[in-house]
Amino acid sequence: MNKLLKILLTSSLLLVQGACSTTLTSVDSKGGNVYALPAEVVDQMLKDAMSTEIPAGTLRRGSSPYPSYIGEVTWGSVDKDRITASARPAKGRKIDGALVDGYVFEVNRKGTAPATGESTVKRIFEKLQQDAELTGTGAAFVEFTD
Repeated sequence: MNKLLKILLTSSLLLVQGACSTTLTSVDSKGGNVYALPAEVVDQMLKDAMSTEIPAGTLRRGSSPYPSYIGEVTWGSVDKDRITASARPAKGRKIDGALVDGYVFEVNRKGTAPATGESTVKRIFEKLQQDAELTGTGAAFVEFTD
């Protein structure tokens, strides 16, 4: 009985440790950027970034009230991560002090495949950040508006 209990506890601990999440965002406690872009452009940027990393069969539009896409990556035959890239509505302040409406990018993962999910989230987020910076529409984050 003691051996069975150890096996069960060890298995449970591994499952808890394996089922984890990661979130990357363009703002944090130190500030960050809001990108003053139209929703259609933001939607296309999210789709493009996700399409480079997520298998076409698993990529779909998210159900949040703002632009988002969801997809899955697997590691081995059992482990899966659900990856979500979204753009949360926010206000930003331009250098001249004017307030602008825009979006903050977020990419997160949840699941049991950190070996593939973690690196995938980082690559998707880096692509979103690079593409957003190229637009020249960044403004200092003020607040979320959702």
